[in-house]
Amino acid sequence: MADPQTIRDIVLSVDYMQDWPLSDIMWPGPPLDWDALISPELRDRLVAWAAFFNEHIDWETGLFGSEERRRWYDVEGLQLMYDLQEALDGQFRVRLRLPK
Repeated sequence: MADPQTIRDIVLSVDYMQDWPLSDIMWPGPPLDWDALISPELRDRLVAWAAFFNEHIDWETGLFGSEERRRWYDVEGLQLMYDLQEALDGQFRVRLRLPK
């Protein structure tokens, strides 16, 4: 486990047209090797979560079209945050940012 003062935050969030929901895509330098850091199943869930957002979000209103879809998105995001935090074993501090 890394020193808590040197742990970098990684934000779990999707923006329009993003297919990868983690903020490392905006970092300088080489990309992180997610295949070495997390399981293929967790990687697939992250990609599916981003795809769900892009498929269901209304670009003008920011709404998902139903409370059921919004609830699924929020609950899956929360579970992904917990699962990522566990998989990363303290290498990063995972923060979840959901649309308002």
